[in-house]
Amino acid sequence: MGHLLLVGADSTIGQSVAKAFLEDEWEVWAIGRHPERFAPGVQWSYAVSNVADFEQMTRAAQALQQHLQAQGERQVDALVYTVGDILAQKTHEMGIEAWQRIMDANLTGAFVATRVFSPLFSPEPHLFYIGALTERLILPGLSAYATAKAGLEIFAQVVAKEQPRWKVTVVRPGAVATRFWERVPFRLPPKALQPEDVALRILEAYYNEHRGTLDIVPE
Repeated sequence: MGHLLLVGADSTIGQSVAKAFLEDEWEVWAIGRHPERFAPGVQWSYAVSNVADFEQMTRAAQALQQHLQAQGERQVDALVYTVGDILAQKTHEMGIEAWQRIMDANLTGAFVATRVFSPLFSPEPHLFYIGALTERLILPGLSAYATAKAGLEIFAQVVAKEQPRWKVTVVRPGAVATRFWERVPFRLPPKALQPEDVALRILEAYYNEHRGTLDIVPE
């Protein structure tokens, strides 16, 4: 049994990731805005309103550290960052607050989570970040989202070079049937992935010690 730290446990993909790891007899520790959406069975949880807020996330890390010490000095074997937000708005119409919100969820929060929880990692942890097929995102209205996801890939590559013992994977799924599609004026493709498909591929990638990008597209 391993120990998973799931940041964004209230997201649709996050819920599926928790279920997949729990069914594989992992211990799952959950972070997110809406604890009522966390998958049943998580062994520890903490609510944060903004994963890009360094102070909030530092308090979450301190709370997790106290929990782990009480449980016998356990460590994080895998971190899965599933937080995301999307906006379809042309650049010349977008306010700075909207731009920052998309950056915070998709990119800055990934940095903050990695930074504050890193002291709790095992010697050779596996970090997963939910990215996107960025080459398909170069579309009108997606400047913030596409830029954030492209930046996430570069961030992950740098982290991997800085920490050679860490396994770092950017998961790049095609269209996934999540609540995201309610926020954009695009239709969900008929062959969209299910969140469970993504979750099982992440679990498989952990056992395969995958590094780099992991593209997941419908067959």
